[in-house]
This record gives sequence, structure tokens and C-alpha cells, in this order.
Amino acid sequence: MAITRETLRLVARMRVQIDQITDDVSRNLTIAWVHAWDDLLQLFLAAALDLVTLGAGGWPARRQVLRASRTVFALDQAGMALNKLAAQLRADAAEGARQAAVISAEGQGDIVASQLPYGSTLAQQTRQQRHQANAIDAIVRRSAEQITASSRYLQPDAVEAMKRELVRGVVLGDNPREAAAAMVDRVEGQFNGGLTRANTIARTEILDSSRKAAEVSQAGRDDVLDGWIWHAAVTGPPRTRTCPSCWAKHGTLHPLSEPGPLDHHQGRCSRTPKTKAWVALGFTVDEPDDALPDAEAIFKGLPRDEQLQIMGPARLALLDSGDIAWADLSTRRSTTGWRDSYHVTPVTDLTTPGEA
Repeated sequence: MAITRETLRLVARMRVQIDQITDDVSRNLTIAWVHAWDDLLQLFLAAALDLVTLGAGGWPARRQVLRASRTVFALDQAGMALNKLAAQLRADAAEGARQAAVISAEGQGDIVASQLPYGSTLAQQTRQQRHQANAIDAIVRRSAEQITASSRYLQPDAVEAMKRELVRGVVLGDNPREAAAAMVDRVEGQFNGGLTRANTIARTEILDSSRKAAEVSQAGRDDVLDGWIWHAAVTGPPRTRTCPSCWAKHGTLHPLSEPGPLDHHQGRCSRTPKTKAWVALGFTVDEPDDALPDAEAIFKGLPRDEQLQIMGPARLALLDSGDIAWADLSTRRSTTGWRDSYHVTPVTDLTTPGEA
């Protein structure tokens, strides 16, 4: 039941492949958003200049802003652009989810075989077992439905935020064009807020599809598997990007029937299968030591500046003093319209008795 160095290599390779998918989708969305705003920029600048002059020395009232013809036209055009961007999000993220699910499902055989005696019949059988196409289709359909539901309010929310910025106004000075440009900068910020939300939706659903495909594939190998390991990125340069919750969950063993990892939005943790002990599988040879990195031991060996970067000063002080345990760093939360997920326990909860 040992995680081997080959297991870790295969998991790392799969993570790189899936990261590439999410990065490609994110890059394409960003490019599309930039082009869309470039097309809208002059419309909003003209609208803002109209509002500057409309107020006669001050910013016009809400009713005037929302009835100004150029403002109405610019907002209408922004709404149509955002609808197109939301459609691109749904298409690109669904395709990314399909690619990630296939990679994850197809990779499980090699990952499981890497933990079995080299050249054994059982390792060969595990490696040759193929994923079921209908299972992948079901995962992709679920992902597409979730992406559609999550993106439903992307356009109206962004347009409403742009309206609020226009109504709030800016301080008018001697240069109307500077005032208009300042207003357009704020409106652009709200427009790009939709991009932030779109990237979160895309990355989360692509990564969830990968994990769900691993879950389905592992369920078909329950004769050799003891469960699955929560596997976070706790080694290498990206480790400072791994949150305290994922550091705490890394290495924990879970039954195959348990969904997961129930990572937070955009979380990159994976579900690594763990085989049963070799003796339980009928092998009489000695089993190698487990090569899975110990997250707590690794963290304690990090330079102090990296520890602070990961935990923050207050949380790190609580760990150093022994006032909290490693497991206290992660808390399960329920979110309406989405699955449960594990997040970093707030410092206020860690310092309140009975709340950690």
C-alpha cells in the first residue's frame, strides 16, 4: 500500500496536463474579455463625456444617468458582449472538463499499477483496464449543467455593477476628459469583474471533473485499492500557493466511497489512489516504504519567510505555541447551490474556544 516515487511522478505529470487545460481556457477567456472591452471603450468614453456635461458642474442624478441615450446604448452593447463571453465560457469550460476527465480516468491505471510489484499480473491487469466512455459523458454533462447554472447571472450582475459605477459618479475638475476617463476606468473594473468570476467557474469545474473521473475510475478497482489520499502540492516552488487548509488535508486517507477531494474554489488538490497492503493482495515480497511527502514535516523544515507566506503571522504563532493542531487549519463549509468544500479556518475561529 506504499505510494512510490513513480506514483508521485505520474500524479505530478497529470497535474501539469490538467493545469495546462485550465490555463488555456483562462487565457482564451482573458483574450476575449480584453477584445470585448476594446470594442466598448469608446462607447463608454463618449457616454461619460455626455454625463460630465449633463450635470452642469456636478455629476447628474441617477435618473438622468440611466436615461442618457449614450449611456443606455453603451450598457446595452456591454450586455450583449457579456452574453457572448458567457457562451464562450460555457463552451470552453465544458470542453476543458471533458479533456481533464479523460486524462484523469485514463491515468488511474498507471498510478495504481505503480504501487504494485513490478511486472506482476495484477499490475498489468490494472494498467490495461479502460475507463467507460458513458461515465465520462455523464461527468461532462454534470459539469456543463453546473457551468451554465454558475454563469447564469454573470451578465446581469456585471451590467448592474457598471450601472452603479456610472451612478456613483466622479469628482469633476477642470478637465472633462480626465473626469470621463476616470469614470471609464471604474466601469472597466466592473466589466472585468465578470472575467474573474468566469475564470473561477471554469477552473473549478474543470478540476472537479478531473477529480470525479478519478473517483469513478478508482471505484472500478476496489479489489486492489484501500482508499484514496488527499494530495496537495506541498513540494516544489508552487508550495507557497497551497493554502493552510490543503496543507492540513494532504496525506489523509479516505474510503473510495467518499467523494473528493472537496477542495475549495480553484483548488488544485488531487485524489491519489492507494492500494491495499501487498500481503493482503497475496504477494509475499517485502513492500517498499511509502514515498508520500509528510506535509507537516515538510512545513516545519521550510524557511521562516515561506512559513509566514503560507500561514500568515497569527496562524503561524498559534501553531508554534501549540494552541492549535495541524488538523485545525481546515474547516468544512456548506455553500448554497454548490457542494461542500474545505477552507482555511479563520483565525477568529481558531482563537475562540470550541470554534476551531
